[in-house]
Amino acid sequence: MKLNPIIKALRERSPYFTRRVFGAAEFSNLPEKANVAVPSAFVVPLDDNAEPNRSNNGYRQLLKESFAVIVVVSNTADERGQDSSNAVDDARSVLWKALLGWEMTADHTPIEYQGGALVKMDRNRLWYQFEFGCEIEIGDGDTYQHEQLEALPFIEGIDVSVDMIDPAADPNIQSPGPDGRIEHKLKIDLPNT
Repeated sequence: MKLNPIIKALRERSPYFTRRVFGAAEFSNLPEKANVAVPSAFVVPLDDNAEPNRSNNGYRQLLKESFAVIVVVSNTADERGQDSSNAVDDARSVLWKALLGWEMTADHTPIEYQGGALVKMDRNRLWYQFEFGCEIEIGDGDTYQHEQLEALPFIEGIDVSVDMIDPAADPNIQSPGPDGRIEHKLKIDLPNT
């Protein structure tokens, strides 16, 4: 999943963060390395979960892509986080209005909220993770088989040779089956489009 469209959307639609929305590959190093003003938000990728292929003769597989928005708010007013929980609730409302129901691409389903949890809290800051997800379908065009088929040469035509047999009319035939004589031929030239 590409994070940049999500970051851009949050910067444009969420004045709450004053454009302080960033991307990160994972949370583990953020608290030590990200010394930004609060409130801020970090968009990080989460798991992709795929269902089994639903097609018997092609490829159709649903993929649920998930991401998190980790919000950082001030915790200086109350070390217990009581006042910070109000800021977390405000941030959740802002995130919902910016993301829920948005289709990032024509191939994605609308974004849905999946939940949230406290990640970290110290005397200065509270980190809270909100999780979101959407689905996309993996289709034939995304597969190796599609690449193989695309590499095949164009079909220019079809040649058909017909060996007809009528066991009742031919006393020389001991059992039904082709006799090796071609009775009809057909040549079909296909247009090169």
